[in-house]
Amino acid sequence: MHGSTAQDIVQPRASSTTAGQASSGPTAIHVSVVSATVGTVQKVIAGIGTVAPLQTVTVRTQIDGEILSMPFTEGDVVHQGDVLVQIDPRQLQAALAVAEAKETQDMSQLDNARNDLARYSALAKKDIVAAETLDQKAAAVEQLNAAVKSDEAAASSALTQLGYATIRAPITGRTGFRSVDIGGIVSTASSTGIVTITQFDPIGVVFVAPGDRFGEIRQAMKDNVATVEALSTDTRTVLARGKLTLMDNNVDSANGSIKLRATFDNQDGKLWPGLPVATRLTTAVLHGVVVPDEVLSRGVGGLYAYVVGTDGKASRRLVESGVETDGMTLVTRGIAAGDKIVSDGRDQVGDGTAVAVSANPDLANPGGVQQPANAIGGGTPVATTAAP
Repeated sequence: MHGSTAQDIVQPRASSTTAGQASSGPTAIHVSVVSATVGTVQKVIAGIGTVAPLQTVTVRTQIDGEILSMPFTEGDVVHQGDVLVQIDPRQLQAALAVAEAKETQDMSQLDNARNDLARYSALAKKDIVAAETLDQKAAAVEQLNAAVKSDEAAASSALTQLGYATIRAPITGRTGFRSVDIGGIVSTASSTGIVTITQFDPIGVVFVAPGDRFGEIRQAMKDNVATVEALSTDTRTVLARGKLTLMDNNVDSANGSIKLRATFDNQDGKLWPGLPVATRLTTAVLHGVVVPDEVLSRGVGGLYAYVVGTDGKASRRLVESGVETDGMTLVTRGIAAGDKIVSDGRDQVGDGTAVAVSANPDLANPGGVQQPANAIGGGTPVATTAAP
């Protein structure tokens, strides 16, 4: 059995009749009890994973040139669209000006050619000019029209190239080390990027689960209960809570595991790319009567517990359990909500033993054995299955 959550010490009032019976009958055994409650139990698969960013982008240049400015600091969080690098744009600005001038020139010639075509068309209707001359004017218009379209494309290309002189952040994330400095020359032929940006919020955790439980995991995703906790590797600290967002499309035949990814909000930055974490994946939330593990014992006939009746005597109950949890058990038969179950002192109790429910745990635990201080409550119990 695992450790437990919070313990309720219940001390019913003893009537004068009961007190009289205790003085005249056998000495009652001092015990403490806990109350069976109705609650929920999370069924969990435990595992180990690694924090992995959902997006990582290496920023590269699309043109050659000298870096004039880099208005960010290594390690800064930058937002999508922020300026990262300014490359010397003068040569590109000149190329754009030439392309635009050529477009303007050809547009002017096209306008003149269209006017000529209109005049010659009017004259051709009066049979003043030959049809051949009219055809030449029409051809000139078509040629200049094509030239203008080519100029427009050239100007658009030059404008695009000029835009490449200003490099902006493609995603929101944290910058790493930069590989060039102001005044350096960047080239499209370089295999090294300028800086890498890693998305931190949201962030992912990649982990594995037993492959034979893929159906259970898939159903949990459909039922929208597939939540994941990321914990420190000693499992003492919950770093973040998120949702399972991806299950791989195959089971690894080498080790029988299936790869999963959960997504977490990470505004506080507790999850860092590459960090190893423990994971707990919830695959079901079960409802029913919940008791601490410590009140159950196992005998020849299976699990049993001692329940204190209204007559002040303990009765032995056979118990069937559904899910055994982190210190808790979901009981499916044998115990009802509200039953008072012997906790401390049950090793001195038998079926039909008279008991005195005490608020002093030392009377119910004469051997001085330290008992868990959190048997019931204090959170949702979690049934844990370890991943390979």
